[in-house]
Amino acid sequence: MSVQRSDLLVGMFLIGTVALVVAALVATSGWGIKRYDVYVRTTDAKDIAVDTKIFMQGLEVGRVAGISPRPAAGSAGRLEFILKLSLLDAFPDGTPLRLPRGTEAEVESGLLSGSTLKLAVHSDSGGTLAPGDTIDMHRQPAAMEAFGALATDLKGTIQAALVAATATLEASRRLADSLAAASGTARRFLAAIEPETQKIMGGVTVNLDRLRVLMDSSTARTGITFREVDSTIVQSRRLLVSVDSLTRLFIALGGENRPEIATIISNLRQLSQQLNFVLTQVGRRPMRLITGVKMPPESLAAWRRDSAAAATQPARPDTTHPAPPLLPDTTRPATRDTTRRPPPGAPR
Repeated sequence: MSVQRSDLLVGMFLIGTVALVVAALVATSGWGIKRYDVYVRTTDAKDIAVDTKIFMQGLEVGRVAGISPRPAAGSAGRLEFILKLSLLDAFPDGTPLRLPRGTEAEVESGLLSGSTLKLAVHSDSGGTLAPGDTIDMHRQPAAMEAFGALATDLKGTIQAALVAATATLEASRRLADSLAAASGTARRFLAAIEPETQKIMGGVTVNLDRLRVLMDSSTARTGITFREVDSTIVQSRRLLVSVDSLTRLFIALGGENRPEIATIISNLRQLSQQLNFVLTQVGRRPMRLITGVKMPPESLAAWRRDSAAAATQPARPDTTHPAPPLLPDTTRPATRDTTRRPPPGAPR
């Protein structure tokens, strides 16, 4: 009796376990969930297998239910594949899942995980996909292919950068060699011209000292020369005063109406005036002793006019300066006065 009861309990336990496993399988396999099928046409079924998950904006909406190959239309020896997609008819909250007619399938290959199928809407041509409609599929570059392409691009870029860096280093080396050679040449040139440069600078210093001494002596001599010129001018003016007195004397002597003496006196007067003008100009500007003094035209014209007038007109007696008494003529013997004079005190 106890044995039968134990067998009954074991049998019930096994039955419950089987029922639990079946319920779990039913729950995880999606039995009892309403679905509809959509087909995808592609020429490459790589990385796609039955039960591949289908996502839409990151949410799983179905799985691949089957893959059916068939000959490609218009291409002999090529195949195309028809993927059967089993999509949810509605979301868990009851909202129906309807895809626009511009929906396309994309295959994304993971680096570590398997591939997935993603539904993306590229255009909205109006309306929704009905069960049994066919859409196209295209592939995105696989992660490894993308890494390979990136590595290839980086390799080319790095190689180009290395070549450019090598060329730059070589150019820098040549430039450094050129600079070193130029520096050596300049150093040798400076070393060669240094003695001569020092000698020339010493000579320039000596010449500058001599020039300074010469300028100092020239300054002193110039002062002495100016003082001598001033003294000469003073003496010349004194001489002019004497000449003027002599002229007046000659004028007094010319009272005898002698044209030659009048002409000489006029010339002396003009000469004294011109000499006075020259000394005045030299006193103002001593350098005119070298450059010369230009006589005024009116002075020369007056001199010519006075000379002509003195030559054509007789001399006039000078009433302002009476002529000095004539000296007695000692060449003739003195005549004796024979007239009788009355004695002093006698009436005339």
